[in-house]
Amino acid sequence: MRFLRNVLIGVLVFIGVVGIGYLLVRRPTQTVTLSDSVEPTAGENIPKPTERTYEIVELLPPDAIPAIDDPEFYSVEEADSEYDPNEMVLGVSINGDTRAYSTSLLDRHEIVNDEVGGRKIAVTW
Repeated sequence: MRFLRNVLIGVLVFIGVVGIGYLLVRRPTQTVTLSDSVEPTAGENIPKPTERTYEIVELLPPDAIPAIDDPEFYSVEEADSEYDPNEMVLGVSINGDTRAYSTSLLDRHEIVNDEVGGRKIAVTW
């Protein structure tokens, strides 16, 4: 099971890297020019405003990172053997129902739609 999970993660990471590379090459960019405007007060020696140009690059289109809509969880024993004791998680407990969401997994998905303690929730990172 661990091998299959690692292979799946590897494939998803590869697809993500290729996709981001494609978007970086193919997505149009926008140039934004900002200038510092400072109003001098009497007697102040303020240098002329500087103009800076920034390029805005869109990496991903809207909704490009899929949410997890039907999360699966390890038992406590499986999680103890799978995760490092110092790994960061987001914890939720509602009406005695407790869940832990791995932040390393949320780095790749950002949103988990779940039901905890009879309440629908969205976990974001």
